Parts: sequence; C-alpha cells; structure tokens
Amino acid sequence: MKKIIVSDYDQTFYINDDDIEINKKNIQNFREAGNLFIIATGRSYMDFKKKANAYNLEYDYLIINHGATILDGNDNIIFNVSIDNSIIDNIKEDMNLEKTMSHFCCSLFESRVEFEYKDLTKIEARYSNKEDAWERNEYINNKYGEYVNSYFLTSNSIEIISNKTSKSHAITVLLEKLHIAKENVYTIGDGYSDMEMIRDFNGYCMEDSVPELKEITSNVVKSVSELVKIVME
Repeated sequence: MKKIIVSDYDQTFYINDDDIEINKKNIQNFREAGNLFIIATGRSYMDFKKKANAYNLEYDYLIINHGATILDGNDNIIFNVSIDNSIIDNIKEDMNLEKTMSHFCCSLFESRVEFEYKDLTKIEARYSNKEDAWERNEYINNKYGEYVNSYFLTSNSIEIISNKTSKSHAITVLLEKLHIAKENVYTIGDGYSDMEMIRDFNGYCMEDSVPELKEITSNVVKSVSELVKIVME
C-alpha cells in the first residue's frame, strides 16, 4: 500500500545544509519505493521556491502558507483559500503594526503584497519581543476566530490564514483526490501550525519542537530520515 510522509520544512526537513542532504537521499529512496512525499510549510510560494531551487528539492505535492494553498509537483494549483476580504481592514487595525519590526501579506503566488491587495492567503507580522507577538496572536484568535487562524512562530512572529483551512485540512483534501486512507499518512513537524496534522494523522515531532506539540504525540525523532526508516520498516 502506498504511503505518504508529510513534512514541515523549517527546523524539520531543513535544519542545516548537511541534514537536508541526508533527508533528500532518504526521501528519494522512499519515493522510488512507490510512496509520496509532501512538504507542508508556512512559507509563501516564492519564499519556498527559492529554497526548493537552491537545494534541488523534489516532492510530489506542496502545501504552503500553513495549508492555504496546495500545488502539485509541477506547480499546478489544486486548492486555495484566501482570507475573507471583508475582515482584512479590521485585522490590520488590530495588529498593532506600530510595534512590529516588519510585516507583509501574501497572495496566491506573490510573497510580498500590501493589505489593500485582494484575496490574501496570509498576513505576517514580526514583533520586537515574544510577549507582544504572543499577546497579538491570542487577541487575533479570540476576536477573529470566526474568520482566521493565527499561529505564533518562535521568531516572535505571527502568521494569519483563513480558518477554513490548515495543514491538516489540506492533507485531507489531497487524500480525497488520491484515494489514499489516512492510516497510510505520516506527519512530522516542530511548530504550532503543525499541531492539527500531528494530531489527525500518524504524527511525529522533532526533538526541538514546541512543548505543546510533544503533548499531542510521544513519537519524537531526530530527523525526517529517522521517520523514513520507521515508515519503511
């Protein structure tokens, strides 16, 4: 039976240049055995493609912006959900942008657009300290949870997407398309936006994951390569 590994990118598939080369080799063996590899990242399309081109990454499907968009290996769009346009101005007003070090929005393919751009797939803001970022993250989720999910990142940033999707939801969309049972899906990540997919599928987390992720799964590994060996056994 065909199996699927879904991996977060930053601090999971990529930790350093040596680690990613080992992961690439093991994933190549995994795919050559007839299985599928999916990257599920919070990065936007252009931000990720720069990494993919730099490291010659090969994958079967790509989930970007924490689940907002799914592409196949040839960059064809399979699924996309944008943030409700009617709520963008309100969210912008409540993000305390004067406290941010940087902020930007993403569209379907563009990684740096302004709030005025229609059909945003993600809003990102980096604050000067963890406390400000965490407070805004909680505030946005509490006030706008009917419309969006906000994720806290360890870089003192928050990233906001539509609440109609997540990495887990995007995986489910793909499984329906591919007619593959969820029991054959293995997920791995290290951050808050990975929590749903770790919970909903055969979830593994990295050793340096956020504590909340380790409360969801006791399956802790050092690398994606270690997970590949577990799955192929």
